Amino acid sequence: MSNIIPINAEGYPTTKEFLSKVVDILLDYVKAQNDRNSKVLEFHHPADLMRILDLEIPDNGLTLQQLLIDCSTTLKYQVKTGEFI
Repeated sequence: MSNIIPINAEGYPTTKEFLSKVVDILLDYVKAQNDRNSKVLEFHHPADLMRILDLEIPDNGLTLQQLLIDCSTTLKYQVKTGEFI
């Protein structure tokens, strides 16, 4: 997978691969939401979460791999309510 999503027809395979991985991450999250044996919250003190989750908007773009990692990490620390609105 390249570092950017191409905006031309030749980039379709890269875009498809990236979006498929995003969907996989989201489906794993939905599955975890419905697992009654999983924790409702992976608790960490706010200061610790600030070190784990870099929520700053960077001056330069991130790699596609880093975006996938950030998606997974962010969802990992969400409250699992088991409900979707």
